[in-house]
Amino acid sequence: MSDNNLIQTSEFMAYNNDAIEYYTLSTCYIEETCKIKLNETKQRFYDIKRDPYIEIIDFEAIIEKRPTEIDETSARVLKYKSPSFMASVTFRFPPIHSNECWKVGFIQACDCMIFQNQYGDFGFSSWEFPQLIVRDVSMINDSCGRNYPWYGSKNQVVTIQGPINKQTEHTINMRDLFVPWIPWDIPTCEGEQSCLTHIYRHQRFYVWLCAMNCTKNELLIIHTIRWMQTIEIDVKPNLYRGIRATLISNPEPEQPIFLKRNIFIPSCALQEPSANNAQLLIWKPTQGEPLVVVNPKYRDRSTIKYFSRYLLKN
Repeated sequence: MSDNNLIQTSEFMAYNNDAIEYYTLSTCYIEETCKIKLNETKQRFYDIKRDPYIEIIDFEAIIEKRPTEIDETSARVLKYKSPSFMASVTFRFPPIHSNECWKVGFIQACDCMIFQNQYGDFGFSSWEFPQLIVRDVSMINDSCGRNYPWYGSKNQVVTIQGPINKQTEHTINMRDLFVPWIPWDIPTCEGEQSCLTHIYRHQRFYVWLCAMNCTKNELLIIHTIRWMQTIEIDVKPNLYRGIRATLISNPEPEQPIFLKRNIFIPSCALQEPSANNAQLLIWKPTQGEPLVVVNPKYRDRSTIKYFSRYLLKN
């Protein structure tokens, strides 16, 4: 069976992009003075005795202490909005007496995602990263996909271009939350029947606060954060919209952890693809063959391996 026969797309029914929210603080854009080759980037842990003294004034990482919000107003999809993960750091950077260019910001990667939607006895749909499923990589970059390896391109990272003859103060922020659309009907049908019975999502992330010497192409890891969320929703398809879905997972999310020891960032987590571009939605019926409903925006050797292993038949 050919690849084209296995894959179709759904333009409106299923949606799973994480919401990367940008703060509206004014940002000074500085023209880049050097190009970074991320596959050649050297990384090590920040050493206060060896490296420029980066004074951390305030550093906070939390997940909102509120339940996941469920929205049943649409006749075609259930929507939910998870509590937000938020990180903010204010720091002072020392004077730079040369033409060196530095960046300080957040890098995020996902190393586990289980996101399955059950449709009774008909089967279930699953959002998946082919790269993680076939185990070609240990993590996948989770960012806006426009400014690798950084989480975003605005207030999530700051560029400091020398020479600067005085200490400078900066604040960077990042925010991540889940806002998917999940069809009431079987995702291959694009109808309005109520077949959805259960939603389960468990996802884990690492976040690194890093400083990069762009001139030397060297990445310094300052702090490492671990966070995760589990969302489970029970759905009674025979009830009216508005009372069908019930959150059954813990309404108060587990808070992020600052690791006592930093860990290195796998090279795969510094480069494309981003999580939003790599993911696909597959329908796995109780009877019949699996079918990709939403194609990944990015394809690589891992994607081809995934299709060959789980979809294509000899």
